[in-house]
Amino acid sequence: MKKNNPWRIVVGLSVIASISSALFKSNRNAAKSPSTTYTPYIGTWKNDAQSLKVEITDNLEILLNNKKLKATLEEAKPNELVFRDHFGYYLILKKDTSPTLTIYDEAEEQEFYFKREIDK
Repeated sequence: MKKNNPWRIVVGLSVIASISSALFKSNRNAAKSPSTTYTPYIGTWKNDAQSLKVEITDNLEILLNNKKLKATLEEAKPNELVFRDHFGYYLILKKDTSPTLTIYDEAEEQEFYFKREIDK
């Protein structure tokens, strides 16, 4: 019976770790890059009842009343974008076929409803 060379095992594990890391990194970057699936979210949204204005840029940056929020995209689903702010709270943006954007703010434990602002 042949003994396994320990260096072969180390090299094999190293190759597997490198491939796994590369695949994970490419999937993560793909989820963060802007895509046409985000088009329904991009634009300016208003909530007149609470005097709130949200703008979502082409780079998926969020501006609240013209101030940039420090938030990163964590997950993208067909009808939902999940961001995490710099405090660790989630902002969940939901968009269906209606002209309304729903934003759930975990920090406030509240949902806000926005209508798209139409360019004049």
